[in-house]
Amino acid sequence: MGNHIYGPTRLPFPAHNASRFLGFHPIWRRRVEHLAARAGPIADLADSFPALLFALASGYGTSTRRKRARAHVEMGHSLKAAARALDLPFWLRRIPACAFTRPLPDIPGDMEFAVAVSSRIPSRNEDAAIWFDRILFALKLIGRDFAMWLACSGRLAPNQSTDEDFQWLVAWAWYAMHPETSGAKLLRRPWSAALTWKKANEEIAIWRKRIDLAATLGEGICDPWFADGYALGLQVTALRTVQHFIDESVAMENCLDQYARHLTLGRVRVFSVRKEGRSVANLELALRPDDATMPGIVQLRGPRNRRVSTHVWQAVHAWLGSQPFRALASEPVDAARAEGMLRALWQPYLDALVSVGMDGRHKPLSRIRHTLRLRRQGPVSTAATLCRPLDQGHLET
Repeated sequence: MGNHIYGPTRLPFPAHNASRFLGFHPIWRRRVEHLAARAGPIADLADSFPALLFALASGYGTSTRRKRARAHVEMGHSLKAAARALDLPFWLRRIPACAFTRPLPDIPGDMEFAVAVSSRIPSRNEDAAIWFDRILFALKLIGRDFAMWLACSGRLAPNQSTDEDFQWLVAWAWYAMHPETSGAKLLRRPWSAALTWKKANEEIAIWRKRIDLAATLGEGICDPWFADGYALGLQVTALRTVQHFIDESVAMENCLDQYARHLTLGRVRVFSVRKEGRSVANLELALRPDDATMPGIVQLRGPRNRRVSTHVWQAVHAWLGSQPFRALASEPVDAARAEGMLRALWQPYLDALVSVGMDGRHKPLSRIRHTLRLRRQGPVSTAATLCRPLDQGHLET
């Protein structure tokens, strides 16, 4: 009596070309190879549809769906039918094996997302792997719309966007989705799908400088040197907190919200000159190297850094003349306090990364971490104006 074999014939694993699995990440390669040993058609997925092979090996979808997908493959049905059985988007067929380093999240299967994303996959495998990892990161942490916006930007490849730039971009977008956080309150403009890549990066640059400002000021300036007061019908008021600086920069259309570096050494104070509650000028005072009792006027500028009238100059000098004089000292930023503020600001975002299994993917970044280095460099030379208008560039430091 002959031998009878029931069920699909299983070829011995050595019959497969083991080199075809080398593209998969070492962490997953053994599981992929074990699954491929079931049948030749399964092993062939390493060449024809690496994403499907990885999804089956990594436990994507339900057990029932995986069985159906394997059955389609083993019986020689179309790859599209197998992908549909697993509810795996077919455009993933174009993603190289090296891109799969962690279990796949639920990926939108709608046509709009598929067309937007699949049409922008980089041609080089190495670039495609980084590109795909960034898409999944954004998709898992923020959602479909942001991931699709990233893909449509065409700037996700590593030669167009560094990992640090990408981390800042995702963090900025995440805080835009969480307005209750302290980081969100520092945004000038939150992310929206209507923003261009260039405009988004301009907003991120301003957000980063506002973070520096928040870390520099902490709870606010305790000693503004001089008391608020009136002179010649104008009010002079000290800017103490980060919100004061942000509000003043909006009202005056300048870059006071990006003034962290000027304030780091504690040798500068900024005041708002107002008429009937409306800001008409900004005054910057700085300690003189030869006189510890009388700070000098560094600059006095109107909206959009225009020159001010003689009346404003006279009012400022009259206000200064009415102040009591005392010895003043610089108060450099406390690095430990600044670091504590940064930790508090970043903590909600770091918690979000942990909740989606992405912890370790982002390190809080801020130029305020160079506080001690800046302090060693000495005072920052103040520019001729508070800064250029917002639509002409950023603060010169």
